[in-house]
Amino acid sequence: MQALKYIFAGVANTAIGYGVFLLLVSLFDMNPSYANAIGYVIALIAAFVLNKKFVFNQSTTDRSTIPKFIFAFSISFAINQLILLAGYRWMGLDAEIAQIFAMISYTVAFYVLNKTLVFNKS
Repeated sequence: MQALKYIFAGVANTAIGYGVFLLLVSLFDMNPSYANAIGYVIALIAAFVLNKKFVFNQSTTDRSTIPKFIFAFSISFAINQLILLAGYRWMGLDAEIAQIFAMISYTVAFYVLNKTLVFNKS
């Protein structure tokens, strides 16, 4: 059930992040890497709240949770950026398509890190 909740939360975060990305790339002709970063920053607060309360059922936050969450996000986002760059710069994909593959890699990495590091109750 937890993985299903994570998928639901991820869909919400993806809609926010990818929506901002598309808006900035399509309407403002922003560099895809910058647009991607802005989209992820905007979705980060929603991701924390949804993961903490909805996915991993934690009502309190100890001091180490937020730095671990930011660390997990940073690692996952770095993976995302590498996949995005590889897709649109080196493989010649449209940035909008490359970002889909990048989001998948981010989602998997972020779930694993949240489950094992950030919201691990043991």
